[in-house]
Amino acid sequence: MTLCPLPVLAPRLPGQQGSNSGSEKPGTKEHTEDEWEAVRGVVQKLYIQDGRKLYETMSIIKHRHGFWATYDSSPSFFLLIILSICFSPSLRSTWLIYLAASHHSEQMYKKRLKKWNFRKRMYRKASRARSQSTTGSDEVSRCGREVEMTISPKKSYSPPISTTSTTPRMFTSASTTPSAMTDTTVAPSTSTILTISQQPSANLGPFAELEVILGSVFTWSICKLEAPSVKTDPMSRYLASPNRPPMQDSRTMYRTFELVFDLFRRGRGKLAGMAARQGFHVLEYVLTEDHPDLVWHMLDTVYDMAGTGHLQLLAMFLDHASAMSRRLLPAQHPLQFILRQIRRCDYRTHQGRRYVCHILRQAWLRNVDMLGQEVGSLAHRHLWLYEQLIWDARTRLRRGSGLEKRAGHMAAALRNLENHHADQDDGSADDAGDGYEKLRIQALVLEFTQMDLGDKVAAEELAHNLLRSSSDGDGSSTSSDQQRSAARFHAYARKMLARLNEEKCQWDDAEDNLRRAVLKREAAHGTNNDLRVVRDMWVLAGHFERLGRHEDAARVEEDAIQRATLYLNDAFLQHGGE
Repeated sequence: MTLCPLPVLAPRLPGQQGSNSGSEKPGTKEHTEDEWEAVRGVVQKLYIQDGRKLYETMSIIKHRHGFWATYDSSPSFFLLIILSICFSPSLRSTWLIYLAASHHSEQMYKKRLKKWNFRKRMYRKASRARSQSTTGSDEVSRCGREVEMTISPKKSYSPPISTTSTTPRMFTSASTTPSAMTDTTVAPSTSTILTISQQPSANLGPFAELEVILGSVFTWSICKLEAPSVKTDPMSRYLASPNRPPMQDSRTMYRTFELVFDLFRRGRGKLAGMAARQGFHVLEYVLTEDHPDLVWHMLDTVYDMAGTGHLQLLAMFLDHASAMSRRLLPAQHPLQFILRQIRRCDYRTHQGRRYVCHILRQAWLRNVDMLGQEVGSLAHRHLWLYEQLIWDARTRLRRGSGLEKRAGHMAAALRNLENHHADQDDGSADDAGDGYEKLRIQALVLEFTQMDLGDKVAAEELAHNLLRSSSDGDGSSTSSDQQRSAARFHAYARKMLARLNEEKCQWDDAEDNLRRAVLKREAAHGTNNDLRVVRDMWVLAGHFERLGRHEDAARVEEDAIQRATLYLNDAFLQHGGE
């Protein structure tokens, strides 16, 4: 397998026009004193009062307030541009240019902070006494014990979007504590505070450098928010042909390792080993494509392995992913920093695994907060943002994200998304997502309403609407790929209805919907032994177990295992027996 290295992860320079000029910001100019004064209060709140890093403050002001700090015409900036062009004609030069622009934008902020006499250390010294008097009552874990974690990396980290190498001294977030972490993720406790300090902490020992993961995840999210919309994202390509999902689909990789856990739990160790081999094979393709879900599906996999105690598999996954990422990804890619820090941690101990799971959970909650602030403003450019927050939010890592607290804002954004798609359908044809984008949005609304808001009445109506919409795709006027995509959403709607049936104790209706979901999933993927067909059969078997119908459950499980065997054997043959 010959794989080409990926281009360097680098957003466009501030003010640079892309190909879709209609959706980009106009070129920037040197800001006047009045314009700087207009954002002075925002800078003070973010940088001083909230204790954010400078590059975080710059990014937030840029995204929320449209204030782009422009670079000056100093000789060092143009020297870096000349050197980067001479260095290589490849995309690596773009990265050096971006670093130079980021550096000079940052210098402008530093000069402005000095002029305003904004000094973070003075603020911290003044507030230290107040914070110490209140943390005793705030920093309480679920077990009733006081929690105060101080984490400090031994080495500084320079994120790609900024040349600042200073580690954040303080970061406060709603979270669960490491001592409360279990295999199943619990909802975050709003009374718990995680404090990250530059001062070394003797009690954390080898776990101190895990804080680097927080900065790397922030870097990743910012880069993806700045990137232009990409219509050919993995989900779009998967929905365009469910029977031929792209090998680069990171969701397929995650689901494959889920199959490993399912088979191992059912005592099928040899078959689980085959599934693991398939997962590693898919991983090599996943790392060849840089997309917004890449890091999170990787972290979902790590979190599950650590949380369920599959330590040997976790070690193999980290080693293989690290080797492939060094080969395929740029040296400054955030995923490389994340994998490196996890490998350095002693995750073989119970305490080490707790801290790994805890820090990954912190990273996800921070990502939820960041993406939640962008909901609505990027509705038409980044559909992946909503799928990351809603569609994939049932993994162990992402459960209990608190989206219900943003109910009004999220619901309004989803309505705007539906309206925007309706306008596109009226005004243009042959859209890249025509035939399934509408279903994609309907499924998002249903998932959010039923799983996050818990509105069962509205969810049932939405599920029936999705059934009708996906049934329309079965007609002769649609292509076979559109029919498969519609069948995939039809199966999803059936499963959501089955959940509602079970809550109403409508057992026969629930069984009927689950069986229909399996049939529709087979139609979607063109086979009865696809990975996602097997997953739906586990759901049907679980339904029988809850009813005490153990013989029926065992029969369905055995059928699912046979289908999983066929799926893995077919995959092995496709790989040429490598």
